[in-house]
Amino acid sequence: MRIRTKIRNLIVVMLSVICIIMIIPSTKVEASSVTVYGGHTSMGNAYNWGSYSQYNSILVVLPANENDFWISVNLPSDSHVFARSSYDSDYLGMVLESWTSTSIIESHDSAVSVYDPNTVIPFLAVALDNNGSSTDTYYIHVNRGLNYSGIMYFTISMGERFKTGHGVFPFSGTASNPGNNPFSYSGRDSSVLTLNLSTNNNIPPGAIVTSVSTSGTQSPSQGNVHHMIMPANPGTWYTSNYSSNSSGSYSISVTDEIAVKQVWSFKYNAMATAKSTMKNVQITFDWRYDIANNGYHTF
Repeated sequence: MRIRTKIRNLIVVMLSVICIIMIIPSTKVEASSVTVYGGHTSMGNAYNWGSYSQYNSILVVLPANENDFWISVNLPSDSHVFARSSYDSDYLGMVLESWTSTSIIESHDSAVSVYDPNTVIPFLAVALDNNGSSTDTYYIHVNRGLNYSGIMYFTISMGERFKTGHGVFPFSGTASNPGNNPFSYSGRDSSVLTLNLSTNNNIPPGAIVTSVSTSGTQSPSQGNVHHMIMPANPGTWYTSNYSSNSSGSYSISVTDEIAVKQVWSFKYNAMATAKSTMKNVQITFDWRYDIANNGYHTF
């Protein structure tokens, strides 16, 4: 009798485990602290996210009888963010969109544009930008597509698109200056060194200079020396903001929208009449980049 009871209890436990496994969704979703069970099928009754920074993500459970899920989000001025939705191959045809209150901004159909398709959690992503002077409301829209008819589980998250980075890159060779003779109040420029960063894989695609400086070793050491640099685009020489034979700093900022990944040139201007050289020249960048240019990955 005791053996039969133990067997019966074991069978009950096994059946319970099987039932639990059957009710857990097989779709891979990311962890979330908020779950929303559908009911937001139009822009007019969109789920209110609030400010995109209030929390990181929500888990959406879209009922089988609903095709659309809408989110409204308040973006402060000068915001550059992304919305990301987890995705499963069963959901082929699922669409993720970003909207203003009147028009679509960006749309991605899973049939043609899934990020990280061969990883554990593939995803869709769209960009949202508020370039206005005040907070405005934007929308995120998910459409299930035509291929999946059951309950859908997906995670929506948001975050900053713009990231920052830093890099130091050496010039090859030695710049030489013939000396400012005959003397000129504008000084004398050295020979030019060039550095091609256009194919450097350590720099993110679309990286924009936020600040730049140079350093080098002049021999013999002289006063009244200015470092100078030129990006191939826009092809303008920038002169250091101060006089120094060992370093230079330039009035270049993110508003100039100068790409890091291009050919850079260097020379130095000297007032001294004696000849000189400069070696160990290197250029240091701080930059900003948009992860949307790199499959929503950071460097």
